[in-house]
Amino acid sequence: MTAACVIFGILAVAEIVYLLLIWRQHLAICRQLAFIREHESRQRISIELDCFGEEKLVDEINRTLDNVREQQRALHEREKLVADAYANLSHDIRTPLTSLDGYVQLLRDAKTAEEQERYTAIIGERISTLKELLEDLFTYTKLKNDAYELELTTVSLRSIVSDTVLSYYDVWQNAGVEPDIKITDEVLPIEGNELAVKRILQNITKNAMLHGRKSLTVFVHRIDSEAEIVVSNPVEHPEEIEIERVFEQFYTADRYHRQASSGLGLAIAREFTERMGGTIRAVLRGSEFAVIIRFPISKTV
Repeated sequence: MTAACVIFGILAVAEIVYLLLIWRQHLAICRQLAFIREHESRQRISIELDCFGEEKLVDEINRTLDNVREQQRALHEREKLVADAYANLSHDIRTPLTSLDGYVQLLRDAKTAEEQERYTAIIGERISTLKELLEDLFTYTKLKNDAYELELTTVSLRSIVSDTVLSYYDVWQNAGVEPDIKITDEVLPIEGNELAVKRILQNITKNAMLHGRKSLTVFVHRIDSEAEIVVSNPVEHPEEIEIERVFEQFYTADRYHRQASSGLGLAIAREFTERMGGTIRAVLRGSEFAVIIRFPISKTV
């Protein structure tokens, strides 16, 4: 009886010690979590005893902490990118606004019809630049709204591209751009939106004129069950292009800010393309930059 009591007492003491160790370990985990929260530390939770599967629990906590830290890092990078982009966009908006004051004054003081015509043309160009920048910002904000729906119907990709190219032909020639247009005779029906397809082409060709040399190629054809558009042009500074980032919002390869650009043109093109079930990518071969778009060909015409 005495021996049994002694054994029971030893087991009870051992159980109490074990429970105290678990309690102390729980307090240690709480202290580590509090330290990580208060100091934004990258420390990981550690334990001494694996009691009731606590090692698995701590592993899950550490994985969760790693995920949160990665999300925070990505958020900080995005916040910096957006802040820098808005700073650049503000600069692009402020520059024509500032110059408008000067040219309006020059227009008032102009003494000849020739001077008035010149300053009026410059003022019109500055206003157009502002309108384009603001329109890009408005369109991109609209496209990023999950509630926005793009109305899709069966349209002829060949006809839309042909009409858009024809409407811009004079603009390209006046800018000294020699377009090389190759469009298939096939209708190429797709489930799309005519205005959206036109906006995609306008943004891509505008990008080519801003950052490219005096040539432009537009190639439209069929590849199996898809319609493909390829817009390519030689670029002045291929070393400045980060090809994996060209469709990011606010990204611009013009690091020296030589041209007024919102950095949203290709991002808008991507949003419209994906909303119509298509794919879009960019490639850079030497000094030749190309945007390649594909849409599934509709089975109903």
